[in-house]
Amino acid sequence: MKYLIAMAVFNCLMACAQAKPYIPASPEEVIAVWDKSASRQLQNSQIQHWQTQNHLQPQDVATLTQLANQYLQQAAQPGFAYLYGVTEALLKPAINNNIQDTSLLLAWAQVLQHQHKFVPAQDVLQKIFTREPNHITANLLAARLQLIQGNPAAAQPYCLTLLGHADLLTLSACSLEVRSHLGEKALTESYAQLQQLLASQGLPDDERQLWILQMLADMAVRLQHYTEARDFLEKITQPKTLSVWVQWADIQIALDNNQLVSEKITEIIKRNTQIDDALLIRLVIAEKKLAGESQWQTQLQERIALREMRDDQAHAADLALYYLAVSSDPQKALYWAERNWLDAREPGDQQLLMRAQQLAGTTGKMLEQNSIPTEAQ
Repeated sequence: MKYLIAMAVFNCLMACAQAKPYIPASPEEVIAVWDKSASRQLQNSQIQHWQTQNHLQPQDVATLTQLANQYLQQAAQPGFAYLYGVTEALLKPAINNNIQDTSLLLAWAQVLQHQHKFVPAQDVLQKIFTREPNHITANLLAARLQLIQGNPAAAQPYCLTLLGHADLLTLSACSLEVRSHLGEKALTESYAQLQQLLASQGLPDDERQLWILQMLADMAVRLQHYTEARDFLEKITQPKTLSVWVQWADIQIALDNNQLVSEKITEIIKRNTQIDDALLIRLVIAEKKLAGESQWQTQLQERIALREMRDDQAHAADLALYYLAVSSDPQKALYWAERNWLDAREPGDQQLLMRAQQLAGTTGKMLEQNSIPTEAQ
């Protein structure tokens, strides 16, 4: 399953080495859930408090952006996805007032990315490029958004724009990630080159560490080098985001370390008041592999029913995975995998759709017409 649609992180944006702008991680952190009624109450109470205490108005751009970035950073952690809704409500008045501040627009683009509104997010970034075409963070996020949608050729120019503006590691990582989506040979070469670059440059201590190690783990998974992928994630010394834990769980399940997944994800879930769908699904998958049933399955079934009732496009990948790996239903798995493929087309999304097609016994014209590019193409 994809963890890069999020996985796309990526999540919140992560800081670059020089002026510490944010670097987009995987969009998979996009796969998270919150109780909407509780979220709405929190939004109203907290934003009213901010406005009362700080006299916040849409014109208070610096304060709004600072608060938004703080909450986006926290939202990337397990159990805090509801803060994307808080951030949206905080920024919306300024966006409606057409305030053209770069930092504010970057925060808004992250909110749109989380909601899987990838084209509107790109439109927001274009507003930045009209004034700052070489903006490092905006170009990194623009490249990632194109990769999420399966457009590596469109992503490449954003990486090249960084030449002369970003450090070598950031520039190279962006370019190699894009190239890794151009077929098996390009993936193998990009994986080796990124490892060589990291060996010569050293592992950074800033937020690029998580970004690059997740990138390497993703490449390793696509090459089915699961032990290497696990080892990359074990090198992360910073607080692990939701996308990291989802990626970690997928890798450990692939290695048949289901007991470890059960113990660790249970621990994460129990220490948070909000439960993320992506973690709950993987916990149930691991426990079913261990004992054939899970104490969390009823709760997950209720979540899935709610998602279906809401026709939740943003969680289409979760729904497809559920009907593939938890409650086998070939037609529902195919339906949601195809829905997911409509806007998320990374290799993990392709694999999800192929699994659903195999389960349903169909060739899947949608995938044949919109497959990931190869060198031959």
